[in-house]
Amino acid sequence: MKRSVILPLLLFSAQVFATGMVPETSVLLVDAEKGEASMNVTNTDLKPALLYTNIVDLPESNKSVRLIVSQPVVRVEAGAVQRMRFLLQTDKPLIQEELKRVTFEGIPSKEKGKQRLAVTIRQDLPVIIHPAGLAEDTQPWKHLEWRKQGNSLVVSNPSNYVVRMTPGFTSLPSRQQGRLQNTYLLPHTSVTVALPNKADSQVEFYPASRYGYKGERYIAPLQ
Repeated sequence: MKRSVILPLLLFSAQVFATGMVPETSVLLVDAEKGEASMNVTNTDLKPALLYTNIVDLPESNKSVRLIVSQPVVRVEAGAVQRMRFLLQTDKPLIQEELKRVTFEGIPSKEKGKQRLAVTIRQDLPVIIHPAGLAEDTQPWKHLEWRKQGNSLVVSNPSNYVVRMTPGFTSLPSRQQGRLQNTYLLPHTSVTVALPNKADSQVEFYPASRYGYKGERYIAPLQ
């Protein structure tokens, strides 16, 4: 029997084996000009396992932009590194960045005559597809616009870049807390949430770098 978890692992009364496929970075970046990308994944288990790789579309994803895994299922020996290749397919040239997700899951091989409960860890990473010809921007969160609208706060992304951040933010100077629905804002989209304090003039939040790391706090004007 197999059970998938993220973290932490749970303990069961039966004998439990855990396996994990660990990607080399926390974000998969795809350059549309190259038309493909690669990522190393390491089998950290002590035994061989099958690596299952899957591309997941977000509800807002552009379905005409497809990312194909060259080897959706591949056997990886214990401690070995597997180079995964992803091929980009589009109906027309991209104008703005696209966001998808990729999952890596290791399924341990079965052993005859042994009963066990296999606990697998699925790694779930964001995928940012960058258009050819679009300049690199290492601080896309600076494009966000925060404005009051009655008792609501509207956050807009007028740029061609995907903006990723922690969902929680702080309204200043009152320091009241607010929260977005997601950890990302796609290009040319907006989200409306409750306004923590009408008298405030700024918002403080923590963006994510292009490589998935939480950056330093950023303070934006609240219009």
